[in-house]
Amino acid sequence: MGYGVVVEELAIEVMAQLPDDRARQEVMALVEVVRMDPRAWPDVRDPGSVEEIREAFGRRCWIQFTPRAGAIEVRDIGWAG
Repeated sequence: MGYGVVVEELAIEVMAQLPDDRARQEVMALVEVVRMDPRAWPDVRDPGSVEEIREAFGRRCWIQFTPRAGAIEVRDIGWAG
């Protein structure tokens, strides 16, 4: 089952600052992989936190996201390229 995608404002800002379209495509490819099975990625929330936060890593990028009912909420994006 595929999930929808909700993108937080911070992640939108980071996407706009990526160096080129290839970088944006790489991030979106990772989002697509995560969207297919969001719970396959590690839960990295702080001890005692009730909000589920997971991270996924690509070749030169990573995303931090929260699985929601039928969607993933992309909270932050990182780029190492």
